[in-house]
Amino acid sequence: MKAHYIYPLVLASVTSVALVPAARADDLADWLKIDGFGTIGAYKGSSDKAGVRVDTRQSTYSLNDWRFDGDTQASIQATLNPHGKLKAVLQLISKKDIKSSNKPTVEWAYVSYPLTSEFDVKVGRTVAPIYLMSDYRNLAYAQTTVRPQSEVYQVNPISFQDGATARWEKKIGSGTVQVEGFFGKANVSVALGEVDLDRVKGLSLKWSDGSWAIRGGYSKYNASLTAPSVAATIKSLVSLPSVVCSNCSTVIPAVASLTGITANISTLGLSYDDGVWIAQTEWTKRKSSSVVISSVSAWDVLGAYRYGDFTPYIGAGRYNTDQSSPGLLAGVAAPAAFKTQLNYLNASYIGVGKGDRDVITMGVRWDFAKNLALKAQLERIKMDSPEIGASSYVQYPTSMLGKPNGFDGRVSMFTLNLDFVF
Repeated sequence: MKAHYIYPLVLASVTSVALVPAARADDLADWLKIDGFGTIGAYKGSSDKAGVRVDTRQSTYSLNDWRFDGDTQASIQATLNPHGKLKAVLQLISKKDIKSSNKPTVEWAYVSYPLTSEFDVKVGRTVAPIYLMSDYRNLAYAQTTVRPQSEVYQVNPISFQDGATARWEKKIGSGTVQVEGFFGKANVSVALGEVDLDRVKGLSLKWSDGSWAIRGGYSKYNASLTAPSVAATIKSLVSLPSVVCSNCSTVIPAVASLTGITANISTLGLSYDDGVWIAQTEWTKRKSSSVVISSVSAWDVLGAYRYGDFTPYIGAGRYNTDQSSPGLLAGVAAPAAFKTQLNYLNASYIGVGKGDRDVITMGVRWDFAKNLALKAQLERIKMDSPEIGASSYVQYPTSMLGKPNGFDGRVSMFTLNLDFVF
C-alpha cells in the first residue's frame, strides 16, 4: 500500500495540534475533530483456475497467491465545529481501486444542519443509506466480519452520492424511528466497467429498540455503463445480417442498452445484538431494464457469539441472477462457430458473465487491545455455472467457446485482517 499518500494528511493534522500552545488546545478541539481508521489485510484464494477479489471495485484478485492490497486501507475524517449545529465533514479513504491506485478519494464531504430537534439536512457527498451497514461500510472495525457480505453488498456497490439527504428521527415508546430521503448522482468503477448514475433518489426507514434494529429501503436511478468489451460485442451483433443472427438487430437495442438504463433496488435488513449474541440478516433485489446491469436478488444471514475477547461467527449467503436470457437466435446461414458463440452470449448476458453462487462464511474476531481487532475468515464459494464464466467477486473464463477452463465451480478465500481506529 502506498502509505505516502495518506500519512501526510495524518501528520499535518497531528502537527497542527502539536504546534498550538497548550492554552489553545481546548479551543482547537472545540471547532475541529480528527478521527482515523484503517485495516492491514491479507487474503488468498484456493484456486489457480478462478481468481477471488474482496471487492468488485478493485482490479486485483488472488489466483492461489497471497495478496495484501484487498481490504488494506487508511482513512481520516475531519469534522469542523463538531459540537455546534452547523457542521462540515470531510472523509478521505486510501485503498486500492479499479485503476490499481491508492490515491486518497473523497468518501464524504458535506455540511449538515438541524432544522429542528428531530429533522436535519446534509448537502454534499453523503452516505447512500441503503443497507444495515451503509453508515459504516468502510469502517471494518465496527463490523463483526472482515467486510460486509459480498452477496448482498455487490447488488449496490455505490457507497456515497452527491446531492442532499434529509433525516427525521423521533423517539416512539422505547424505540426510535428514523426516516431518510435522498437524491443526487453517483459514479462507481467496478470490474466490468464504469457506472454513472443520475436522478438517484430513495427512501430509507429504520427502527431500533435496545438490541433490535430493522432497516428497509428503496432507491431508483438512471444508469449508463462504460464497458469497452461489452460495447464492442454489442456493436458487432447489431451489425450482423439476419441470415447470420435473425433477431440481433432488434433484440440487442431492446434488452442490452448501455445508456438510459432504469433500475431500482429494494432492501430489508434485521439485526440483533445484546452484547453477547449477534444475529443479522439482509435481503435485497435489483430490477433493471438492461441485461448488462442485470436484475438480481441476494440474501445473507450471520450469527455470532462473544466469548471474552473472542467473537466466533458463521454465516451463509446467496446471489442470484433473475434476468431472462437475451434470446438471440442464429440465422439460416450462421456458421457452427457463431452458433457456439451465440449460446455463450445468451448464457452470459452478452458477455457480462454469471456470478450466481452460494457462500458459507466462518471466522473469528479477537479484540486483543483497545481500538484493535484481529480477524480471520474463511469463505467457501460454490458457483452455479462454472462453464459460463464470471468477472465479479470470482473471476474465471468461459468453457463454452471450445477451451475448457478447468474450474469445477468451488473456490475458497482466506482473509487475515487487523482493523484499527484512532
